[in-house]
Amino acid sequence: MAEGGGDLAAAGRQAELVFTRAPGGRTYISHQRVGYPFHITRPFYLDPDPAGLLTLYLQSVSGGIYRGEHLALGLEAEAGAEAQVTTQSATIVHRMQGGGEARQDMTIRAGAGAVLEYLPDPLILFPGARFQTTLRAVAEPTATVILSDAFTQHDSEAAGGCFQRLASDTRIERPDGSLLAFDRFDIGGELGEAHLDGAAGAYPAHGTLMTVHDGCPAEELADALRQALDACSGIYAGASTMPEGCGAWARILAEDGHSLRAALKAAWAAARLKVSGAEPARRPK
Repeated sequence: MAEGGGDLAAAGRQAELVFTRAPGGRTYISHQRVGYPFHITRPFYLDPDPAGLLTLYLQSVSGGIYRGEHLALGLEAEAGAEAQVTTQSATIVHRMQGGGEARQDMTIRAGAGAVLEYLPDPLILFPGARFQTTLRAVAEPTATVILSDAFTQHDSEAAGGCFQRLASDTRIERPDGSLLAFDRFDIGGELGEAHLDGAAGAYPAHGTLMTVHDGCPAEELADALRQALDACSGIYAGASTMPEGCGAWARILAEDGHSLRAALKAAWAAARLKVSGAEPARRPK
């Protein structure tokens, strides 16, 4: 375990990671504190361009998220560092009995010129699940931050059940506290199966991709997301610029988890190509 930890405070966090750029250009983990239920793999360097970008898998050893859990995580990319954090697979949010619920709070910081991607696989919400999640991303004006947030639901007993509640707050701001963007929703399972275009049926899988980047016009970035999503099937999606021209985002409704993952991957690849000039390499999952 490394000492230090940049601007991250350790209070109550089960996972805390800081990424730093080495003099040779490669990003490495300069600080880590990872405890139950989390585990990390060794870093991978998969992309020929940018060659120093670190890819890390944040794994769970608990089998999902359970009633009463309060998970807290922190990620920081220091100035010039380039890192992607993802998960090994989707995360199950189990049934919450007796009115209980679970919560996850996450803080992300990206320094000047840093690139930080947080791309977890979707949540799978079981019947009766109640889950609250917050994400606060603090980005320097020259930083790039790409975030995804997605969920689907699964009736594990085939009895027509649905999750009880999913509440999500995503806040993106500058280091001085000025707000760039804020996205919030609070829904139940019956609304989670969105019916938008009649005969086409339901869309039980939902996803969001946000890209904070000031290296190109926000409308160009939004257009790249639209073109990528137009080529995907089984989805209902749109993309737009974010407030103050700080980047672009996309919202995706999908017929199933497979279509959702494919659309999120396509949107992320388009965002990466636009902000770095290079297509991302294939990931081993």
